[in-house]
Amino acid sequence: MISLRIAVLAALFLAQIVAPATVEAQSNTRILKYNDKGEVTGVIEEKGKSRKREDPDRKSGSAPAKSEDRTVNIPEEELVEPGEVVVINPPANFIRTIRGEGYTVIERLNLETLGLAIVRLRTPSDMNAIEGVRAIKARYPAVTVDVNQRFNPNRGPQGDYGRAVIGWGEVPASCGDGVRLGMIDTMVDIAHPAIQGQRVARRSFIPKGKKPGVSDHGTAVAALLIGKTDDGDWKGLLPGASLYAANIFSARADGGLRANLASMMKALEWLAEKKVDVINFSLAGSANKVLTKLMERASARGLALVAAAGNGGAKARPAYPAAHPMVLAVTAVDKSLAPYGHANHGDYIDFAAPGVRLWTARTGGGGLQSGTSFAAPYITAAVALNLANGVKADSRTLRKTLRRFTKDLGPPGRDAIFGWGLVRIRPNC
Repeated sequence: MISLRIAVLAALFLAQIVAPATVEAQSNTRILKYNDKGEVTGVIEEKGKSRKREDPDRKSGSAPAKSEDRTVNIPEEELVEPGEVVVINPPANFIRTIRGEGYTVIERLNLETLGLAIVRLRTPSDMNAIEGVRAIKARYPAVTVDVNQRFNPNRGPQGDYGRAVIGWGEVPASCGDGVRLGMIDTMVDIAHPAIQGQRVARRSFIPKGKKPGVSDHGTAVAALLIGKTDDGDWKGLLPGASLYAANIFSARADGGLRANLASMMKALEWLAEKKVDVINFSLAGSANKVLTKLMERASARGLALVAAAGNGGAKARPAYPAAHPMVLAVTAVDKSLAPYGHANHGDYIDFAAPGVRLWTARTGGGGLQSGTSFAAPYITAAVALNLANGVKADSRTLRKTLRRFTKDLGPPGRDAIFGWGLVRIRPNC
């Protein structure tokens, strides 16, 4: 087990204040527009024969739809599996009734560790996912139901300054021994020189018949967490820890990545079964009622949760699961402690960590990468240290504890860019 002493170090600071903006809109049909990287760049909305282009940066919490607009209020940038709906703990006779209305049961899941029964449905052919959620909610007001949303890895555009910035220092290969880390991401390349021979257990939760997506993203996150100390290019923060890596990303036809909520549920159940101490989510989606319930149940089971804050920019909607109150949200700064230009802003941001032009492990070697994805592992490791020190895993306690090791950046106190600031911590392994 890692030693329990932690030292607080000083840091320089640089603040930039950018005020987020909001755009409000509602409509009946959403058609997502993509750039050549597969990222959502806009939304065309249809109502009847009219069309209206919407700004995808509308902030969460904007005015709900008027009563005459019967659209479910789902964020524009959210990607969903077409015609798929997810229901938690359905009542008796639910399956028989819903089948009679034209729904098809895709799968039924019993997440025993999390205490949840899940039904994944396909809507009737004349009904989209949003309409399916609305119809089920109308018949069963008390049930938790939402679309089967998709997630994107929080990777931004293109040395190891990260350890120096947070004051982590050099650690022996045994540092983290006894700690059980979890991550939900892409596949991890266990043959990579930074990871080969480390304690990594992998499991894939992508749909049958799908191919795993490229492993660059997950491999980078895994190496930041548990990379070997004897590799000059990649050194993990807790090389002695055990890592349980769940893959939920399959390959798109264009070479991009795709993941959805159904896969995340299975991955989360597996990590709960393995009794990991903390889970790293270097991915982003949108607000979703089923995802909310999952985070609540995982936290209640004693799992600490850390997530990347998102790479949508200052005006983007809050990214989930990071924006959930039981999850620690991590933004990225560069080696001068300036904020990452593509990072989300918002009052849900908790802490900052290195994540701009980091040298990371990638298939076939390494390269510079940026994004809040690569900042999250630093806070995940810091959380693991404190859990080993006997700190409780609930988010409120962890926030209060990590603030003791935080250098305030920007205006005094918590702000929408840096949260509480940069966590600087040194393990005594």
